[in-house]
Amino acid sequence: MTSWSLLPIVLVLFCSSTLCSLDCDLTQGLKEDFSLLHQMSTFPLGLCWKDATNFNFPMGAMEGSQLQREIGTVIVHEMLQQIFTIFSLNAAPAAWNQTQLKQLLSGLDQQLEQLERCLGQDIESEEPSLGSENPRLALNSYFQGISQYLQGKEYSHCAWEIVRVEIRKIFLFMSKLTTNFRN
Repeated sequence: MTSWSLLPIVLVLFCSSTLCSLDCDLTQGLKEDFSLLHQMSTFPLGLCWKDATNFNFPMGAMEGSQLQREIGTVIVHEMLQQIFTIFSLNAAPAAWNQTQLKQLLSGLDQQLEQLERCLGQDIESEEPSLGSENPRLALNSYFQGISQYLQGKEYSHCAWEIVRVEIRKIFLFMSKLTTNFRN
């Protein structure tokens, strides 16, 4: 068998992976989520800077050349799941555009389903572990800090605004991560 006769098989295998699947491209959805988060509030953020905090995004656990596509996909799934959980709380400010909030939640739900189909396996079975820090554990701790912050601030409007800005940063990170996997 020549190397040319193996080419169709290699292409089929390559394109059947999540790397080549158009259904697995979250780029547009992440951009829409980012935009919705920006538009949801008309509250002047400047009034809330007194409540600003550093949530300490676990960048060290998320970076590195060792971050493989499958692990990265699981990480993106985990982030989307955590964001969905936070914004599903009934404590979100009534001043936010509720239609856009519902659109955000619907988009997150669709992206989660899309990632689960792309992986073709139980996301929970993946245990990404890089070096000394497990990215999934680091993310859980990070999002737990955000939830505790909201609770500690009694879900105030300013606390939600600070969290909204933080989550937008996460969408930028996920966009960069998914773009790197496509390249």
